[in-house]
Amino acid sequence: MAKQVQLKAKSRVETGKGPVKRLRAAGVVPAVVYGARTKPLNIAIEFEELDKVLHHATGENVLVDLLVEENGQTNNRLALIQEVQHHPFEDVVLHVDFHEVSAMEKLRTAVPVRPVGEPAGVKTGGGVLEWVMRELHVECLPKDLPEVIEVNVEKLEIGQGIHVSDITPPAGVTLLDDKGQSIFIVAAPIAEEEVAVAATEGLAEPEVIGEKKEEGEEGEAAEGEAKGKAEAGKPEAGKGEAKPAAGAAGKPVAGAAGKTAAGAAAKTEAKPAAGKAAPAKPERKK
Repeated sequence: MAKQVQLKAKSRVETGKGPVKRLRAAGVVPAVVYGARTKPLNIAIEFEELDKVLHHATGENVLVDLLVEENGQTNNRLALIQEVQHHPFEDVVLHVDFHEVSAMEKLRTAVPVRPVGEPAGVKTGGGVLEWVMRELHVECLPKDLPEVIEVNVEKLEIGQGIHVSDITPPAGVTLLDDKGQSIFIVAAPIAEEEVAVAATEGLAEPEVIGEKKEEGEEGEAAEGEAKGKAEAGKPEAGKGEAKPAAGAAGKPVAGAAGKTAAGAAAKTEAKPAAGKAAPAKPERKK
């Protein structure tokens, strides 16, 4: 059953960041006690006393007999340590939540489960013990609450397991989990072929590197195609430019030459014709 330890505490009225910081600076841990039938009570505990309790606890469930000094009187409160908040970088407790319980009422909580011994399937068959459940949910009186539930697994062969129905709980304790739920299973060892396949899969990186090279080649080919398209585009642009050039150098030149030659010939012929026609006009008038 869970060990019941005594812990001295003092009630505190001040709350908030400022008072809490001053408490921690003085080596005191702020805490709160709450329960189903009582109002939450803010308390303060010496860090050294709390640290001793936490470090000597073998399980997660610590039943504490709080000796709370309040208004000049000391009152006893039976409680479970519900949550402990630690500093993320330092070994310092920032806050503690206590859940007050009644010695005459059953409570529900989770208790760690731990295997005892080495399974036969692991020792002789090379199997692996799989830890399916880390804790079991129980219902019991505070005085019957176990710190941990130990399960003997020495007789387990490969393929065998232990279920909730196979466990005999301590006196006064009721298991709340599904009876068919597995807690421990001895799995078969990995075959050599599977190991070889796993090793082959693990050596798949060179293939990936090869794929990267192929991708590089494809990239180079794509770049070549892009360059080819660009080069193919340039002649097309050149053709487009050549057309005006041809038109400028060909048609206009040829046309200019032709027109110029024809025009020159026409002008040459026109001048004599004009010259011959000039004297003919008076003849027509006559």
